[in-house]
Amino acid sequence: MLWEEIREKYVSCWLLIEALDARTECNKRILKQIAVIDTFEESNEALRAYLQLHKTSPERELYIVHTSRHTLDIEEQRWVGIRTR
Repeated sequence: MLWEEIREKYVSCWLLIEALDARTECNKRILKQIAVIDTFEESNEALRAYLQLHKTSPERELYIVHTSRHTLDIEEQRWVGIRTR
């Protein structure tokens, strides 16, 4: 789905979404196709679901967003340094 379609279908709620088709332009993630994983009334519920899903599937590109946002403005953060597990 596109963000505009999602905003029409899910009014005034928190969403856990997955980017199915995305690219980077000028350090911004452009999400072309989005899947809604779940809806929430509270942001802390969405965060708990995100953390649980990210723990089991860290390769998935997941975001928590509110449908009051007219556009998705997702800035890409680059990690510098060494990651340990």
